[in-house]
Amino acid sequence: MAPTPTPQGSVRLQALQKDFMQIAAMAGYVNSAVDFPQLRLNFTLYGRILVPDEASGLAITPRLQAWAERVSTRLREDSSSAVLPPQVIIAAPQPLPSGEGHFLVATLTFATKVTENSYQRVRGAVLGAYQSAVALRDKGNFND
Repeated sequence: MAPTPTPQGSVRLQALQKDFMQIAAMAGYVNSAVDFPQLRLNFTLYGRILVPDEASGLAITPRLQAWAERVSTRLREDSSSAVLPPQVIIAAPQPLPSGEGHFLVATLTFATKVTENSYQRVRGAVLGAYQSAVALRDKGNFND
Protein backbone atom coordinates (compact mmCIF):
# COMPACT_ATOMS: atom_id res chain seq x y z
CA MET A 1 0.00 0.00 0.00
CA ALA A 2 1.42 3.38 -1.00
CA PRO A 3 1.79 6.03 1.71
CA THR A 4 -0.87 8.70 1.68
CA PRO A 5 0.39 11.98 0.25
CA THR A 6 1.02 14.83 2.67
CA PRO A 7 -1.58 17.57 2.23
CA GLN A 8 -0.24 20.62 0.44
CA GLY A 9 1.09 23.15 2.93
CA SER A 10 1.47 20.82 5.92
CA VAL A 11 5.27 21.02 5.69
CA ARG A 12 4.94 24.80 5.93
CA LEU A 13 2.52 24.52 8.87
CA GLN A 14 4.98 22.22 10.66
CA ALA A 15 7.72 24.82 10.16
CA LEU A 16 5.40 27.48 11.60
CA GLN A 17 4.66 25.18 14.52
CA LYS A 18 8.38 24.92 15.32
CA ASP A 19 8.74 28.70 15.08
CA PHE A 20 5.95 29.25 17.62
CA MET A 21 7.49 26.63 19.92
CA GLN A 22 10.78 28.55 19.93
CA ILE A 23 8.99 31.82 20.73
CA ALA A 24 6.99 30.23 23.55
CA ALA A 25 10.12 28.75 25.13
CA MET A 26 11.16 32.31 26.04
CA ALA A 27 8.69 32.50 28.95
CA GLY A 28 6.18 29.67 28.83
CA TYR A 29 5.09 26.99 26.43
CA VAL A 30 2.66 26.17 23.62
CA ASN A 31 0.53 23.16 22.80
CA SER A 32 -0.25 22.86 19.13
CA ALA A 33 -1.77 20.65 16.50
CA VAL A 34 -1.85 20.79 12.74
CA ASP A 35 -5.47 20.69 11.61
CA PHE A 36 -5.01 21.22 7.88
CA PRO A 37 -5.23 23.90 6.54
CA GLN A 38 -4.58 25.60 9.87
CA LEU A 39 -2.42 25.31 12.96
CA ARG A 40 -4.19 25.38 16.33
CA LEU A 41 -2.11 26.94 19.10
CA ASN A 42 -2.75 27.11 22.87
CA PHE A 43 -0.20 29.30 24.63
CA THR A 44 0.74 29.74 28.27
CA LEU A 45 2.84 32.78 29.08
CA TYR A 46 4.39 33.52 32.48
CA GLY A 47 5.08 37.06 33.63
CA ARG A 48 7.25 36.65 36.70
CA ILE A 49 8.79 39.24 38.99
CA LEU A 50 10.99 38.86 42.07
CA VAL A 51 10.29 40.87 45.23
CA PRO A 52 12.12 41.04 48.57
CA ASP A 53 9.17 39.89 50.72
CA GLU A 54 5.50 38.92 50.70
CA ALA A 55 4.32 42.44 51.58
CA SER A 56 6.17 43.84 48.56
CA GLY A 57 4.57 41.19 46.40
CA LEU A 58 1.09 42.09 47.60
CA ALA A 59 1.82 45.78 47.02
CA ILE A 60 3.00 45.18 43.45
CA THR A 61 0.11 42.87 42.51
CA PRO A 62 -2.02 45.66 40.96
CA ARG A 63 0.90 46.66 38.71
CA LEU A 64 1.32 43.04 37.60
CA GLN A 65 -2.42 42.81 36.91
CA ALA A 66 -2.26 46.01 34.84
CA TRP A 67 0.77 44.65 32.94
CA ALA A 68 -1.10 41.42 32.14
CA GLU A 69 -4.13 43.36 30.93
CA ARG A 70 -1.95 45.55 28.66
CA VAL A 71 -0.24 42.48 27.19
CA SER A 72 -3.65 40.84 26.64
CA THR A 73 -5.05 43.91 24.89
CA ARG A 74 -1.98 44.27 22.70
CA LEU A 75 -2.14 40.58 21.75
CA ARG A 76 -5.69 41.04 20.50
CA GLU A 77 -5.00 44.32 18.72
CA ASP A 78 -1.72 43.32 17.09
CA SER A 79 -3.18 40.04 15.83
CA SER A 80 -6.32 41.73 14.46
CA SER A 81 -8.30 39.66 16.98
CA ALA A 82 -6.91 36.37 15.64
CA VAL A 83 -5.81 35.64 19.22
CA LEU A 84 -8.80 34.87 21.45
CA PRO A 85 -9.11 36.93 24.67
CA PRO A 86 -6.48 35.67 27.13
CA GLN A 87 -7.37 34.32 30.55
CA VAL A 88 -5.24 35.98 33.25
CA ILE A 89 -4.46 34.48 36.65
CA ILE A 90 -2.32 36.31 39.21
CA ALA A 91 -0.85 34.02 41.85
CA ALA A 92 -0.18 35.08 45.43
CA PRO A 93 3.46 35.81 46.28
CA GLN A 94 5.43 32.60 46.78
CA PRO A 95 8.73 32.25 48.68
CA LEU A 96 11.80 31.33 46.68
CA PRO A 97 13.23 27.90 47.58
CA SER A 98 16.35 29.62 48.89
CA GLY A 99 14.25 31.80 51.19
CA GLU A 100 15.92 34.93 49.77
CA GLY A 101 12.74 36.65 48.60
CA HIS A 102 9.46 35.94 46.89
CA PHE A 103 8.17 35.77 43.34
CA LEU A 104 4.88 36.78 41.83
CA VAL A 105 3.52 35.24 38.63
CA ALA A 106 0.90 36.34 36.13
CA THR A 107 -0.20 33.45 33.93
CA LEU A 108 -1.80 34.29 30.59
CA THR A 109 -3.37 31.52 28.56
CA PHE A 110 -4.62 32.20 25.06
CA ALA A 111 -5.46 30.38 21.86
CA THR A 112 -5.39 31.08 18.15
CA LYS A 113 -5.60 29.39 14.79
CA VAL A 114 -2.97 30.21 12.22
CA THR A 115 -3.02 29.70 8.48
CA GLU A 116 -0.17 30.38 6.13
CA ASN A 117 -1.80 33.74 5.36
CA SER A 118 -2.34 34.94 8.96
CA TYR A 119 1.00 33.72 10.27
CA GLN A 120 2.98 37.00 10.25
CA ARG A 121 0.33 39.03 12.06
CA VAL A 122 -0.12 36.43 14.81
CA ARG A 123 3.61 35.76 15.09
CA GLY A 124 4.34 39.45 15.62
CA ALA A 125 1.70 39.74 18.35
CA VAL A 126 2.83 36.58 20.16
CA LEU A 127 6.52 37.48 19.90
CA GLY A 128 5.81 40.91 21.41
CA ALA A 129 3.94 39.35 24.34
CA TYR A 130 6.72 36.88 25.12
CA GLN A 131 9.39 39.60 24.81
CA SER A 132 7.42 41.68 27.31
CA ALA A 133 7.37 38.71 29.72
CA VAL A 134 11.14 38.30 29.35
CA ALA A 135 11.70 42.02 30.07
CA LEU A 136 9.53 41.70 33.17
CA ARG A 137 11.42 38.63 34.38
CA ASP A 138 14.94 39.89 33.60
CA LYS A 139 14.65 43.60 34.39
CA GLY A 140 11.45 44.01 36.41
CA ASN A 141 10.22 46.22 33.58
CA PHE A 142 6.44 46.73 33.70
CA ASN A 143 6.63 49.05 30.68
CA ASP A 144 5.98 46.88 27.69
